[in-house]
Amino acid sequence: MGVHDTGIGATYDSMTGLLDRMTFFDDVNVCRDSGRQVHIIMVQLSRLMQINRKYGVAVGDQLIRDISMWLAELDEQYTGYRIANSRLMLLGPVCSRQEADACMIRIRERFGESWQVSCAGQTHSIMARACFVHMFLEEEDTENDLLDKMNFGISVMENRDGDRVVFFDEKIKREMEHRNHVLEEVRYAIEHKTFRMHYQPIYDCREEKFVAAESLIRLWDRNGEFISPSEFISMAEENGLIDQISWIVLEKVCRFLGEHPQLPLRTVSVNLTGQQVADATLLDRIDSLLDDCQLFGDKLRIEITERTVADDFEEVKQVMQCLEKRGVRFYLDDFGTGYSNLSSVLSLPFEVIKFDQSLVQMMGNSRSGYRTIELLTQIMHENGMVVVAEGIETVQQVQSARETGVDRIQGFYFVKPLPEEELEAFLLESKTPLQAAT
Repeated sequence: MGVHDTGIGATYDSMTGLLDRMTFFDDVNVCRDSGRQVHIIMVQLSRLMQINRKYGVAVGDQLIRDISMWLAELDEQYTGYRIANSRLMLLGPVCSRQEADACMIRIRERFGESWQVSCAGQTHSIMARACFVHMFLEEEDTENDLLDKMNFGISVMENRDGDRVVFFDEKIKREMEHRNHVLEEVRYAIEHKTFRMHYQPIYDCREEKFVAAESLIRLWDRNGEFISPSEFISMAEENGLIDQISWIVLEKVCRFLGEHPQLPLRTVSVNLTGQQVADATLLDRIDSLLDDCQLFGDKLRIEITERTVADDFEEVKQVMQCLEKRGVRFYLDDFGTGYSNLSSVLSLPFEVIKFDQSLVQMMGNSRSGYRTIELLTQIMHENGMVVVAEGIETVQQVQSARETGVDRIQGFYFVKPLPEEELEAFLLESKTPLQAAT
């Protein structure tokens, strides 16, 4: 007999006949409140849209019904539920971890076989894909806690190769708690503008000095622990917070430039997202910041990626032309990552093209790679653009970049990104940066 006690108050999913979301959480609450530990299995179906397009919605719906029926009949001790369009649940009695894994293996193995779906007189052989999260109910788990665990389990699988099953154990729980901590710190930093700015100087090969810098955001939590940009930026993107962060960066950089007019750099660049470039308020925001900071536009540079150009070429072109009139020019960041074609790049008024580190590494891999960088640099020069090589870390890379005609170099060979208070001192003290790596 399943966990659910059939009786008054139960409600059902109209398509599959399984118990629905409301009844699932009612049953979970009853188990938790009575001290009963249970095994929870989530089956998250995927590629349903593709199946609907290929076979039709009626076949897709029948597939969900067939899968639901199979799960409901898998084990009489488990009760089946459908809590969302593509999310099916099983709720069973407490068992050992070994027993829980064995049940999960049976389900996963079934999804390794095709489903014979009969609809409108035809039978279709369909491979249904799914990912699976299972766990034991903890006494403190609320409805939101369970949903968070399910969703986090799915996100863990997205970073794995092959295995589509996650058991929510203590290790996964700690990972989720850390993730929640980082997200909370990001939100706090947005509200209180506690992000810190670092700057990585960019060296001009012909003038033999640093002439520009790229602004880079950094975050320490309220306990003073450093949080990697690769971690908090990706989390901000996933949670729709990246634009708020980018606006804060733009403001901080403008204020820094306004407060340090003696800074021996011609320009400092800021990375903006595609959504910001398309934001109708962008021009007004920049005008306001330049006025507030008593800053000329020719000190500010904006970096955008090839993906931004590819997403909305005409909009990007119009914004670039408008800001160019204010003295603000554009860098194309991460050139070589493959999101746009060369003709699009050359038709936009970029001042600087930044070769991505992966492209720069081609120089040392082969003669053809070296020649590719040389030819690309020549093409950019013929179109009036300055070329920056990013990710330079060795003497050999410096020499190769100079030989291919690259104008400027950026990377750890010279210096790691510096906090605001160290930047000016470094620039004044750096006499022969090519003679010593930092």
